[in-house]
Amino acid sequence: MNTRLSRLLLLAASAAFLPVPASAASAPSGRPAAAKVTLTVESGFTGQTDLEASGAAAGGISVFQTSARINVPLPPFSASWFPGVSLSYRHHRLDREAGTPLPGDLQSLNLGLNIYGVLSPDWTFIGSVSPGIASSDGLGSEGFGLGLLALAMRKFDSDLSAGFGLRYDSRARGFTRILPIATFDWAPAPGWKAFLGFPRTGASWRIDSSWTAELTAEMDFGSFQVNDDPLPAGRNKPALNRTRLEYKAVRVGPALKWEASPGLSARLGAGLVPFLEAEYEQRGYKLKSGGSAGFASLELEWKF
Repeated sequence: MNTRLSRLLLLAASAAFLPVPASAASAPSGRPAAAKVTLTVESGFTGQTDLEASGAAAGGISVFQTSARINVPLPPFSASWFPGVSLSYRHHRLDREAGTPLPGDLQSLNLGLNIYGVLSPDWTFIGSVSPGIASSDGLGSEGFGLGLLALAMRKFDSDLSAGFGLRYDSRARGFTRILPIATFDWAPAPGWKAFLGFPRTGASWRIDSSWTAELTAEMDFGSFQVNDDPLPAGRNKPALNRTRLEYKAVRVGPALKWEASPGLSARLGAGLVPFLEAEYEQRGYKLKSGGSAGFASLELEWKF
């Protein structure tokens, strides 16, 4: 997968701070129907991936990823404005071959202060301020950063909606620092849906009331503070201490989702990781995967 395609997926995946409601439908309380306390946990594994940098071999990694996120709606400001708060944690454990200039752990913890506004029957607004910490050396203050999100969405009819906006990440040092956002949600036929957004872009088919099949591309990315050089004696590379690491990966494949009840669901995915890149943007040093690796993931979601 080339860099241009990975950037297009990033544009779709950049609305990463809060879930985007499909419509402005309201529950009897006047709050958007999707606004429930939601807890999501995920675990995933990416198989062995060989890396290269500057045209030479640079070791390899496999990745074990875990994450947890909770979204809590707050009392509405008015009949049209609905605040919320979220807390999310992610951990990438990198199992490294000898001679791999990457940290063993990448962690992040972010607080989201979110707002959902109904501007008109057709237009809605989503915004977020997200302070947090992302680092390879625990969750120290040197990895502090601020994320901002602004997204406007239009509902064209009951089967079609789309949105546009901007996302900013103060930790990022590459092209992911400021990203345009694109979202799209289309139901061309009963049971079928095509979607563009975070964390997945793809298509789904609802088999019955409990089961849904998907084919998706998922973008996983983040910026992390690196204080200590993970390979201080390594050759053919700059010093990699006190800098930022931009991590990006794409996962492509099918998935099966099971809704055990209206408030509980599980999703099992598998496929390939055709693109994985780790870049020390400030030092001009980039590691790329030399080929595809397999992945598997399990996600659980509770709404209450």
